Amino acid sequence: MNTSAWENDPTGRHQYRWWDGEQWTDQVADDGVQKVDPLSHSEAKLPRTGHQHPPSAPSLTHGPPGGELSAGSSSVPPDPLSMLASRWRRVSAELIVIVIEVTLSLLLEILSVIPILIWSLIVFSRGQSPGKQLLKMRVVRLDNHRSATWGLMALRHLVLKMEVVFVLNFIEMSDDYEELSSTDIAVFAILVFLSLWALANFIVFLSTENKQAIWDKMLNTVVISDPDGIFDPRRR
Repeated sequence: MNTSAWENDPTGRHQYRWWDGEQWTDQVADDGVQKVDPLSHSEAKLPRTGHQHPPSAPSLTHGPPGGELSAGSSSVPPDPLSMLASRWRRVSAELIVIVIEVTLSLLLEILSVIPILIWSLIVFSRGQSPGKQLLKMRVVRLDNHRSATWGLMALRHLVLKMEVVFVLNFIEMSDDYEELSSTDIAVFAILVFLSLWALANFIVFLSTENKQAIWDKMLNTVVISDPDGIFDPRRR
């Protein structure tokens, strides 16, 4: 299992570079002082050296990136921007939830959004949704470098989940499109709006440097890869 750690810089430009569990990041350290040294795409995929515990930097061995460190200093939260989850990983999380919902609907013949909603309400307090929990990601606030609260996660995700609810309601109420009521038309209009909203967010998500959708920018959050649970609020 890959774990995040300070390791010898594979580029040779610095003493140590932060491995986030999946790839090399821009966070580096020399003589206990952290800096930022951007990597090219190919450099980020360089193989690990295997030296996971640099003997000359005890404070860096266990402490993630986040500021100046010296021997005996305590660990500080890393910079979330150095741990951003990949776009494909985030899309995969959404696809996994869709597969689960479809499977539940076909096999158990139940309203699949209900168990997903219950699951979400449980893990929101950890800054996660069901898909993010399965792929070890977390939503983190940029203003305080802490995982998003339950309320923030509910605001962030339940708005999106409403689209699923409207789809289900619309399908149920409109078996015959020639007999649409005014309520059906109103629901359809809301569905169209939410679909356009989701599309706009996806376009912004693909085009921004920090992989933020519109709701991320509104709430000042980013989605990080957190395989070691560094930002898990239960560890604080």
